[in-house]
Amino acid sequence: MKKILNLLLIGFVVVASSSCKKFLDINENPNDALTATPELILPQAITATANQMYNYNIYGGQTVGYYANGGGVSGWGSIITYNYTTTDFQVLWNTTYDILNDFEYVLKDTEQEGNEQYAYYNAIAKIMKAYNFQLLVDTYNDAPYSEAFQGNEALAVGYDDAPTIYKNITDLVDQAFNTIVEADDDLVLQVGEAQDPMFGGDMLSWAQFAQSLKLKLIIRGGDKVSFSNKTFDESIGFLEDDAIVNPGYAKIDDKQNRLWNNWAYNAAGTRQTRGGQFIPTPYVLGFYSGDKISDNARGTAVYKAFSNGSAPTNQLGYEGSDAKRGENPNSWFKGTSSTSYSELGIFKGYDAGQPLMLAAEVYLNKAEAVLKGIISGDAKEDFENGIIASFAYLYKDAAGSIPSSRDYVGDAEAYFTTNSNNPLVNFSGSNEQKLEAIITQKYIAYNMIMGHEAWNDYRRTGYPKTVANPQGNAVNSMVSLVSQASTPDRLPTRLLYPESEFKYNSSNVITVDPNKDKIFWAK
Repeated sequence: MKKILNLLLIGFVVVASSSCKKFLDINENPNDALTATPELILPQAITATANQMYNYNIYGGQTVGYYANGGGVSGWGSIITYNYTTTDFQVLWNTTYDILNDFEYVLKDTEQEGNEQYAYYNAIAKIMKAYNFQLLVDTYNDAPYSEAFQGNEALAVGYDDAPTIYKNITDLVDQAFNTIVEADDDLVLQVGEAQDPMFGGDMLSWAQFAQSLKLKLIIRGGDKVSFSNKTFDESIGFLEDDAIVNPGYAKIDDKQNRLWNNWAYNAAGTRQTRGGQFIPTPYVLGFYSGDKISDNARGTAVYKAFSNGSAPTNQLGYEGSDAKRGENPNSWFKGTSSTSYSELGIFKGYDAGQPLMLAAEVYLNKAEAVLKGIISGDAKEDFENGIIASFAYLYKDAAGSIPSSRDYVGDAEAYFTTNSNNPLVNFSGSNEQKLEAIITQKYIAYNMIMGHEAWNDYRRTGYPKTVANPQGNAVNSMVSLVSQASTPDRLPTRLLYPESEFKYNSSNVITVDPNKDKIFWAK
């Protein structure tokens, strides 16, 4: 890392890309003693984390108003009622712990005596362990942490309280950051492109990712967590580009980009029907149509049928015979077939990478951190850079490049001009108004990319604003017409712990009420 820091001082940083299809084969047994090594397990676990983003995105997107049930389909159940059961979204808990078990394997292996040369592998595994545990805590609150991953030695594991987990994983990130910064490149085993499908072995980017993750943890945990260290290394800084995982997604069964494979076309080019069952809501469209904000450029990039501020929508929970239907193959696909599409917006291609953190999120988190005195800087500049970064991501193609024909900076500047008197865009007024603008812009940047993060921010801050009763006011309400939630905003507070915990860890699992029990950082 010392050599990388020297490169930083002269203003030159190389970010390598990764393209290795074998990382997608995560179904092989990672615990086979003949094949399991940090070099093999680490990339598979990073890729598995990226693939899991599909499930988190879809879970959060339905609750935070990104999409609703389309017409002509029935049997929506908890998607429209919020009447969750222990079988809803079990994949979030079960798969994330499976992934964490792989990172734990890397940690234990690289911390054995004589394996000091694996310092970079160890640091990356710590960062990714923290990343995955934040996903779990933000979804479920308390969770097994200190007693987890003991195998047969501890089948029934206790739950750690969520603020303590937040503190511990932030400490993990600090440990990883210090390892990266202090390691001597000549004495440690380098992480190459084949082992790192996100940054291609660029440890400076991993250090910036670590600081960006730490900032999110500190912002979200607030004064409810006793953090050990809330300082940052300004010489390293934060991410300035999207953190995207691409192990070599390909037009092969089980090796396509997950969102594309499930909501667009399979490897044979056959249309998948699931995405077409959903449709945007009037609420989210209002942030493009002019009802709340005018954003023709991003609206055109995101929605298949967006034109002059309009697109087909349906209110969540409405199942009348005149309910609008989703587009073919879905309402966010910019094209006409599996071979004819623009690589613009959300569905960039079967081979497009999966972001774990958007640059837009990082900049907007920095703006909030400056606003709250966590870091120093120019909140307005970070706010505007976050919006520009959102345009940049949507304009990227499957390879992660921005074609010269797509002027993301010019379109962002036009956005600022068009909405110059809109406090959700011009960053003015009180600190609370500025916070609303920050969270609203994150909501727009996360649209159909990281729905869970938008849902987390809404529960933490109450932004973007929504009214509890959508009747006659759909553009201002993300709430289902048939909500069974008894909360003031008629939205659920959380998911239930999965059925698997009640079967195998019944003495420790917690019974919660999705109308009363909140994630510890929730408003």
